[in-house]
Amino acid sequence: MSVEKPEFNQEIDVVMRVMHHAQAAVKSRFIQEVVPNRLTIVQFNALQHLHWYGRESGMSVSELGEHLGLAHNTVSGLVSRLEKHGWVVRRKCDEDRRRARIQLTPQSEQLFRERVQHAADFWQNTFGQLSPEERENLIGSLKKLKQVMAKPVWPSYAQLHPRDADHLREKFETELDELAQAKLKLVGIRLILAQIAEKQNEHELAAYLNQAASEEIKHTNQLFNLLGHGENFDKLLSALVDEDKAVYEELLALLDDAPCAEEDEELVILQQMLQDSHRYKRWFRSVHKQKNR
Repeated sequence: MSVEKPEFNQEIDVVMRVMHHAQAAVKSRFIQEVVPNRLTIVQFNALQHLHWYGRESGMSVSELGEHLGLAHNTVSGLVSRLEKHGWVVRRKCDEDRRRARIQLTPQSEQLFRERVQHAADFWQNTFGQLSPEERENLIGSLKKLKQVMAKPVWPSYAQLHPRDADHLREKFETELDELAQAKLKLVGIRLILAQIAEKQNEHELAAYLNQAASEEIKHTNQLFNLLGHGENFDKLLSALVDEDKAVYEELLALLDDAPCAEEDEELVILQQMLQDSHRYKRWFRSVHKQKNR
């Protein structure tokens, strides 16, 4: 004789909707706290991790990046913006003066003190509206539900962020590659500024900018050699061909959408850039084909 199992679909649906509503209410309160301070969610998460794990000695950019699951360059920019608006400060590490530790400022500490009061007000205006008997019954029911539910087994921080030798080496090489790419951008910016300085008869400034660009090229080349990119010249040349193709297509799209007449300076410049880009693309593709014969 089979025993029919009771159906709880309606009750479960109510429980899930109530839990979802409660989560939405808590999240809404959280966002209302963040927005007036002109913080993004990611920025506030960074401050929270510094509050939880770096209150005594602070955290390095790499450590904060591991906690947030973000790349080194992304976290560095994030910290710079937080520092600009007075939320964090960089302090030299006592053990290694070349490294900096990121710490919360009194402004951030005040933010987290206010959060405690905001949370108390929130629960007073919600949970506090229930009668003592209703609160007691609700807590009792939630405790029973917790007892019959299996305890979730979450992966540890060490499991999520393994620190074996291979992992650390891979992470280090990724950060080196990001640094090389950042230096490549600096080369271009400094060369452009040098040309502008020459046109403005700022010859000494132009000389400094050209020298700095030359040194950045040397540093970037050293980083590429460390990463083994210099040994894989064909791969880099192939990537350059792809980049030229992407720039060429972007220029075509800009010309299609340009809100100007044919004789306008913007359009003339874009057309000249398109011709030059087409020439570069053909030249690099030709060189690449010759090397692969």
